[in-house]
Amino acid sequence: MGSVDLKTEIPGPKSLALAERRKSAVVNAHVSVAPIYADSAQRATISDVDGNVFLDFAGGIGALNSGHRHPVILDRIRQQMDDFLHVCFTVTPYELYIELAEKLNEITPGDFPKKTLLVNSGAEAVENAVKVARYVTERPRVIAFEHSFHGRSLMTMALTYKEMPYKHGFGPFPEDVLRLPYPYSRDSLEVVHYIRALHELLDEAGAHTVAAVVIELVAGEGGFMPANREFVVELQNVCKENGIMLVVDEVQSGFGRTGKMFACEWYDLEPDIITLAKSLSGGLPLSAVTGRAEMMDAVHVGGLGGTFSGNPVACQSALGAIEVLEELKGSGRLDHLAKLIPQRFQAIRKQSRFVSDARGIGCMYSLEMCDGRAEERPSKKKANELLNRCLQDGLIMILAGTDGNVIRTLMPLTISDDELEEGIAILEKNVRTLES
Repeated sequence: MGSVDLKTEIPGPKSLALAERRKSAVVNAHVSVAPIYADSAQRATISDVDGNVFLDFAGGIGALNSGHRHPVILDRIRQQMDDFLHVCFTVTPYELYIELAEKLNEITPGDFPKKTLLVNSGAEAVENAVKVARYVTERPRVIAFEHSFHGRSLMTMALTYKEMPYKHGFGPFPEDVLRLPYPYSRDSLEVVHYIRALHELLDEAGAHTVAAVVIELVAGEGGFMPANREFVVELQNVCKENGIMLVVDEVQSGFGRTGKMFACEWYDLEPDIITLAKSLSGGLPLSAVTGRAEMMDAVHVGGLGGTFSGNPVACQSALGAIEVLEELKGSGRLDHLAKLIPQRFQAIRKQSRFVSDARGIGCMYSLEMCDGRAEERPSKKKANELLNRCLQDGLIMILAGTDGNVIRTLMPLTISDDELEEGIAILEKNVRTLES
């Protein structure tokens, strides 16, 4: 690519000045991974206020699968800005909301009539999915999984597994959330234990008390762990048999991230409700709850909605982002990336005693860092060291995992071959330097 300056000291003087202003104006609790301040971005790169250019393998935490400032998206946004920015669908409806709902009903998994609610964030989408499930089933309980992340509202924090930093000090949380081990296993014999735990929990709690099971098919914040396929099949059958709504959280895994439009497609899964956000809208705040029409329509009139839900500019951006991602899928580009990225990450894993695992699905792939000893204990220290070394070489990445030791990559799927190769080369180089 030739545009990443590998010699510039990071952070630069302008970023340091902004960091000082931030101390007086922004809450300390809202931290940032990189000590730089963005000035502009294009496709898969970010330029900071000091003129440094970085490859972006974080993608706004998975919100930019269609890339920074894609022209198709920008054209739609500009068009909408000339018409209106906000009128509130609850007061004065508009066609864009309907058009996007129609599109999501069409492309999401499930050969049955669907309806869609548009809201603002991933947490809000999951929260509304739980509301619908409880309303429809008239049951209180919700099952979630270890290593899960579903948001920062009180309800979604109750569903989220990790205590620090997400839940610590914010309780008490809503009750009636039950927890199962996350079914990550490459061993077909191990899955028996996960299935047994599912049935034991339902026997103990009473399946008739459970409104919904909420699951990520690839645990995002949990460390990019794919759910075992055999378990997912059993889970869907159990939900059907017991009248439990199956809610699949595709906030991070959706819209091409796994190499298919939705992770559900890898599992031949048709959930009752799917929650969507992040790359749905190409960089603007928007989320969606799409589900079986008869379930979504069960709620009383006025029971769902919000002031900015389905904002028209965000709807235009979403329609553009979906167009971009469908073109990547149709051209075979998604398939190419979904094969290449796992191959390269598996090769990196074999190079270093500090990488204990490489895992994920398609372009949603990660490296788990360990202390280099035979026991392969999780090492957040090594993960941070690798992250910081890569940043100094012009590559932005972020961590995940319950132990904070997983390097995850969420590069825009519009990334060029040269950009992808340069980013992986930086990662490979710095994994090797951990050995010294």
